[in-house]
Amino acid sequence: MTNCHVQIGDGPDQSVMSAADELHHLKTLLREDPAFAKALRCANTTEEAAQVACDHGIAVTPEALWRNRGTLESGGMPTWRG
Repeated sequence: MTNCHVQIGDGPDQSVMSAADELHHLKTLLREDPAFAKALRCANTTEEAAQVACDHGIAVTPEALWRNRGTLESGGMPTWRG
């Protein structure tokens, strides 16, 4: 898995997005980008799903995806294998 680290800003006061911010960004992208939503649904594991998110600039852990798997989309997200 590629290391994914997202920073906001370009000055000395850069801040790293919190896990909650990353999940909010992921939920927004799920609503706005059908191709991203399909790619995330097609992931077989939370590790693959985290990599899809990373490829789209969202730093979220497989564990965070697993904990929030039923709240990512209205109607619930598919459950990935552990």
